[in-house]
Amino acid sequence: MTTQRVLTGTYAAVSWLMATLAVLHMATTWRLSSATAFTKVWFFGAGIAMAQVAALNLLNRAHRRSFASLAWVTRGSNALVFAFAVVGGVVTKATLGELIVILGAFAALLVLSFSSAATRPD
Repeated sequence: MTTQRVLTGTYAAVSWLMATLAVLHMATTWRLSSATAFTKVWFFGAGIAMAQVAALNLLNRAHRRSFASLAWVTRGSNALVFAFAVVGGVVTKATLGELIVILGAFAALLVLSFSSAATRPD
């Protein structure tokens, strides 16, 4: 198996993992019994942002060579969401396991979005 094939598969898997986490994030909003309506709206909005970042990465993976500006939009989005996740993890006192999963996924997306080998060949 070639390095490009491994990177392409990894990029797809991490992008789909992020999409799945986004759906779970939005679905669990309604189970936040002690949260205010304001908090629930923001929690759901964070799930929407995660879903959009996952979609951008899937588009970047499939069409990067056709749309060069898409790569920069994707990278910027990945960097912003990663930074937001770091701040959110610190502020909410996330567990080490939570930080490893979420920050690991966002870091992988950020790194892979810079790899031309992780996108599909023309």
